[in-house]
Amino acid sequence: MHGRENSEVTIHEAFARVAREFPEQNAVVTAERAVTYAELAAESRRIAHRLIDQGVRPGSIVPVVARRSPDLAAVLLGILMAGGAYGILDMRWPVPRITRLLHSMRPPVVLADSAGSARLHQSQIGHTTFEALRQTASSAVPVDLPQVAPDACATLFWTSGSTGAPKAVLSPHRATTRLFTPNGFMDFGERPVMIHAAAVAWDAFTLELWGMLLSGGTAVVHEDDLLLPPAIRAYVRDLGATHLFLTPSLFDVIAGGDIDCLSGLRAVLLGGDKPSPANCRKLLDTYPDIELYNGYGPVESCVFATVHRITRHDTDKGSGIPAGLPVPGTELHVIRDGAPVQRGETGDVVIGGTGLALGYLDAPEQTAAAFRHITAGADEVPVYLTGDQGWMDESGVLYFAGRKDTQIKISGHRIEPAEIESAVRALGSTRSVILPLPDRSGATRIVLFAEMPDEGITELEMRGRLRETLPTYMVPSKVHFVSSMPLLENTKINKRELSARFGYTN
Repeated sequence: MHGRENSEVTIHEAFARVAREFPEQNAVVTAERAVTYAELAAESRRIAHRLIDQGVRPGSIVPVVARRSPDLAAVLLGILMAGGAYGILDMRWPVPRITRLLHSMRPPVVLADSAGSARLHQSQIGHTTFEALRQTASSAVPVDLPQVAPDACATLFWTSGSTGAPKAVLSPHRATTRLFTPNGFMDFGERPVMIHAAAVAWDAFTLELWGMLLSGGTAVVHEDDLLLPPAIRAYVRDLGATHLFLTPSLFDVIAGGDIDCLSGLRAVLLGGDKPSPANCRKLLDTYPDIELYNGYGPVESCVFATVHRITRHDTDKGSGIPAGLPVPGTELHVIRDGAPVQRGETGDVVIGGTGLALGYLDAPEQTAAAFRHITAGADEVPVYLTGDQGWMDESGVLYFAGRKDTQIKISGHRIEPAEIESAVRALGSTRSVILPLPDRSGATRIVLFAEMPDEGITELEMRGRLRETLPTYMVPSKVHFVSSMPLLENTKINKRELSARFGYTN
């Protein structure tokens, strides 16, 4: 690439450069369809002109209710070219949740694929389908596309909120483009092909889609909900997949059941939770030519803040798999009482740099609480307070040491117990507590303990009612009702006694 590096441009500018360099190369493919860079660039430009006709302007937020597809890639690029930011909503979420989030964006237009359109019809929300957008885009009058700054918002990521409602993280263009420069966080190599299977509202979606489209690679769209070993094997064999992102929990399932499905991959990237050293060792021993990476980072820093290529030696460390060194455009500090600690000391992990989000949508108090300034050397630097605990070795490599609050990570999803507890209160339970506890297989699951609701619903009915308002990954796998909560002397709930009462061991 020439001129400014990707980190100094917008997502669609960086894409346009790649499209000019590799016009006939496949950008997005499925088992039945392939779209070249030239085709994707032309279609997204037509969509941008049509969206401007529909009122999209710089600063607009455009909700998109859709599944992964080549069409979705064109729509997202069109939104960005028109100057807007996109917020993808998972069509599998309950309709009341989708409706609430749609209204919070105050959009000029709502876009949906055919499946998303069917969901929106349930709540009678006006929208434009992808098909209608494409049909009318061909007749849109071409106009000059607006200039957009790299620090303008590009996308909204949804994360669980400690106030009982989800938060919308406003992520700028440069948070994405900083990752995929020629000297980015990893070398994808020649003609990378990445399996694109992440949930649409998650920042791993950014890694899989923009990681390829800004690097001259190909995104292989997985159109089913679950990514299973037979599909991975087929994508490697039939479509030449070279790269795969997995949450550690899914990696554990694959490593324990069918690790051979990873044969032929160039690299496997892990993120969203702490990897199992034993399963990392198993992959490295079985396929020593596969590069294995661990990435760490909250959505407020977009995809990864640190990355580490895992070695066989790492799997023998008592401190666990390292989280790694900061990626380009990222500053990392471990602090205590607002000041950096010495190497080797545990403290609060805070992140700075161009990858930082702009804050939370319409939440100034939450933004002010999470995005602060610290003194680093002689400078005051803006940072995001992750809530994570960690320490750095003498080389500056970060090691994760846990959370300082009650936040839970399940299959890569960041969950605030307060949001689930708020939904439980709405169903009539006066007091409840959420605990992450192991099931028989050792996997972490969400367990709800609640005082009996006044209307006397059963534990099974409680899960069903919660499924009407919460996404599936936030619905407790088990519910236990109690007549009253056991308390400590300070009147806080005795979580240890509560879990032991029902046979759980932490």
